[in-house]
Amino acid sequence: MTRARIVLAVLTSLILVWAGFGADPQPDLATARGVIDKVEKDSITIRPRGADGKFEKSVTLRLTGTSKVTTLTTRMQKDKAVIVQKDAAPQDLQPKQTIAVIYTTGADGPVLLSAVVQPAADK
Repeated sequence: MTRARIVLAVLTSLILVWAGFGADPQPDLATARGVIDKVEKDSITIRPRGADGKFEKSVTLRLTGTSKVTTLTTRMQKDKAVIVQKDAAPQDLQPKQTIAVIYTTGADGPVLLSAVVQPAADK
């Protein structure tokens, strides 16, 4: 009886290790801040700034149904300015708006997860 338990424990451990190797690796998260270069139906191109403040090579991020975009604004509440994020549609974005993004790289390239933009200058 004891041998059967040991064999069963070893087999269970091997199956769990084998299943772990077959699992998809977790995607890495990346962040960037910069300005919007171009907005298209299913992508957004940004020019990120490096640590030295200079613009780097443009990055095109694919938009998905779960990509979240918000606009950073303020409102007055009891004589105090309160910072608020309002939901925005990617189509509302304009070139030269300041943006901060969280994205990951999938099989089809970089995918936008979340973005916060400052209001456009003319709004």
